Amino acid sequence: MIRIGIDYYPEQWDRALWEEDAVRMRALGAHVIRLGEFAWSRMEPKDGVFDFTWLDDAIEIISRQGMQVILGTPTNCAPLWLYQEHQDTIQWGRDGRPTDLGIRGHRCMVSPTFRQYAGRIVEEMSRRYAGRPEVFAWQLDNELENNHCTCPACRSAFRDWLREKYGTLDSLNRAWGNMVWSGEVSDWEQIQPLLAPECLPRWHNPACLLDYERFGADCTADYVRFQSGIIRRYDSQAVITTNACIPANMPDFHKEFAELDVAAYDDYPPVRLPEDAEELYSNAFVLDFVRGFKQKNFWILEQFAGHMGCWPPISPTPEPEMLSGYALQAVAHGADLLSFFRWRTACTGAEMFCHGILDHSNVPNRRLRELEELFRRLAQLPGLGDTTLRSPAAILYSADQEFALKNQTQSDGFAYWTQLRLFHEACVGLGVNVDVIREDAPLDNYQVVLVPTHLVTDPDLASRLEDFARRGGTVVITNRSGVQDKNGNCILGRELPTVFRDLCGCHVTEYDPIGPVKQTVNLTKGGTYQITSWCDLLELDTAQAWARYQGRFYSGVPAVAKNRFGEGTAYYVGTVGEKAMYRTLLIEAFRERGVPLLETLPQGVEVTTRSGEGGTYQFFFNNTVHGQNFQLQGERVHLRPLEMKIRTEKEVWV
Repeated sequence: MIRIGIDYYPEQWDRALWEEDAVRMRALGAHVIRLGEFAWSRMEPKDGVFDFTWLDDAIEIISRQGMQVILGTPTNCAPLWLYQEHQDTIQWGRDGRPTDLGIRGHRCMVSPTFRQYAGRIVEEMSRRYAGRPEVFAWQLDNELENNHCTCPACRSAFRDWLREKYGTLDSLNRAWGNMVWSGEVSDWEQIQPLLAPECLPRWHNPACLLDYERFGADCTADYVRFQSGIIRRYDSQAVITTNACIPANMPDFHKEFAELDVAAYDDYPPVRLPEDAEELYSNAFVLDFVRGFKQKNFWILEQFAGHMGCWPPISPTPEPEMLSGYALQAVAHGADLLSFFRWRTACTGAEMFCHGILDHSNVPNRRLRELEELFRRLAQLPGLGDTTLRSPAAILYSADQEFALKNQTQSDGFAYWTQLRLFHEACVGLGVNVDVIREDAPLDNYQVVLVPTHLVTDPDLASRLEDFARRGGTVVITNRSGVQDKNGNCILGRELPTVFRDLCGCHVTEYDPIGPVKQTVNLTKGGTYQITSWCDLLELDTAQAWARYQGRFYSGVPAVAKNRFGEGTAYYVGTVGEKAMYRTLLIEAFRERGVPLLETLPQGVEVTTRSGEGGTYQFFFNNTVHGQNFQLQGERVHLRPLEMKIRTEKEVWV
């Protein structure tokens, strides 16, 4: 069964509405109600004075309707009395100054004082609610980012982290290459993890910045362990998660979720779809990315339910079938729980124009009716919750690449996520399930492994990929791989792609960071594609040219190489192409490995398959605002804009 949830904030509504709201939410089809994550000032209005009576009442009302709760720890939004009385709990910005207090997310996760108070409120909640049958699960904090606080506590913690990693200043100086710009450190106190906004990272030591991001990721993961450990002391069987988003300061999600029970995500796909056919807008990649945090099915704790409006202006209203289409897209990629944000649009505060299921009028509307139909449809598929995705292909993701490429942009418009998503979109457009996994995950269950832009290099990965190809697998590696060692310093004395050269059967003689300029490549088997951003000029060792550059002084030079390696194959993609180039390359790679394909799908139609004890379900999603037609096993299929059709193993459409 796919569980339905609704996000509800009883503290924001008159007590007289709670009963009516619970009845209506249950009638809509809700199983769980998510609440509590922003209500610290109501739970502890004064230092050490706790009031949970209102929360007790809300949980009781919800429980009487046969629903459970996902209970959030309220530590994202500390009460203002805490900041006033203990200013060392305030997060400091990249300018090295305390953040101007607004309402949300201004706590320092490292501050010992904040940990004391956060631990106390979590313990009070755990003592009261842990183990109760009304509590389905716990959510920790809210939308955690990589810790980028620069307060004295974080500076000290960063230095302690470096001491533990390097032991001595001599080791740190060598690892960071501090002889450059007279940057050698002679005292630990000289290390200042400041990222001043006026110079961004451009003037800072990249090796230091990489370690600072790794430190921030460890702080965030430790904060999760700190809270979950308190809850588990009171209920060792508690189901605990936190709700991920894709923030400016990306954490290492694999570390963050390592000790949690299930991955969860806040799903806000684009409401305005682009007209440019080359724009990568589908949320499918992020959903598979989230499934990869634990390599199993996940939850959506905020599924968008209306037009957005908070920090940016109010977005256009969702198109018909957009709410249900995007919700089913999440299910197709492994979501077993959908909790919609939110029941009713807020009447106060910064999110009063971030629309929920109901508008301020509180009367039924088109969005409510669409969700009613969606929930009826999901109820007709009881076996769906006993299925998952089995994928022949994997994309390797590494937080180090995210960190390093953010700190040192390779060319104008060049982005790590673009490289990842180009391959991903080609997979779902061919009906091929694909996992997004961490770089050290086992590869045995895959036939094709995609390794985009592996800048910071672990030689062990190169050995594992060679073994994978030698035993008959296909590996695809792209430009800017093998550039740096694990400290983030360029590798001396080896031609790119350095540790991947033997596998790829080619090397880079020169590269051209062309930025937004568009050029073309010709495939050796015929066909021309546009390229942009980057051009590696390849010399072939044992590989053959798959595509060659057209134009400029390197016209005719290989741009993409294909190499036989043992029983398998490796491709090296030295440039960034249009979508169709990746589709063509992966069709060839998948055919060679015998992976079934759906090559008749029009652009924008995504196909994903869930299978298991509950049966097999094939999801066909038209992620465009135009009707689409295609042939499937001799049958003509029509999809309305944003429509999702589901096909069972008995070839029945539901």
